[in-house]
Amino acid sequence: MVNKMALKKKINGIEQYFKIICVAFLILIIFSNISGARTNFSQTRTIDLGKFYNIPVIEAKAGEILNVEFQVTSGSDIDVLLMTPSDYAEYEAAIKNKGTIKYIVNGSLLKKTNGKYTYTFENGGDYQLVFDNSDVPKFGGPPLNQVELNLKVLVSASTAVSTPEPKDIPYTVVVTTTPKSGGFEAILVAFVIVTLAIRRK
Repeated sequence: MVNKMALKKKINGIEQYFKIICVAFLILIIFSNISGARTNFSQTRTIDLGKFYNIPVIEAKAGEILNVEFQVTSGSDIDVLLMTPSDYAEYEAAIKNKGTIKYIVNGSLLKKTNGKYTYTFENGGDYQLVFDNSDVPKFGGPPLNQVELNLKVLVSASTAVSTPEPKDIPYTVVVTTTPKSGGFEAILVAFVIVTLAIRRK
């Protein structure tokens, strides 16, 4: 009888530890997701002559990092343009009517068959990342034919920052900043919870 009671007590203790560890792990996941990547995109695309392909970047936070990597495997130079929603609306109209456009210079690259760069969001909000195969951007790549490319787009919290430096483009340059990651704090919180729970026993 005593052995059964002791065994039951021991099992209950193990269950308590398991619940505490699960809660700590859940907190760790929640904190990691807050500071982790929400946009993670990798694919091969074909863009017809005079057309474009856009990737929405939803609810970017100030200080988050946009990582862009692309390689044209068939076709001519393309332009990669980062835009606000209002700039994107003007861009769509310009594609039809051959108007002028605006875009964030430090988050864009012109006239390239390949590129890899990062851009730090100064302001939070929604953005559009456009892979352009048209003649709309001034000083951009001249569209010659259909383009096939491999592309990777990632938005994450990071301290690694480097930006392209396009020249002779009369648009506003956005100043970048670096974020702080909350990953260490999440691990610390989880560790404290488990430690306190063990001491209470």
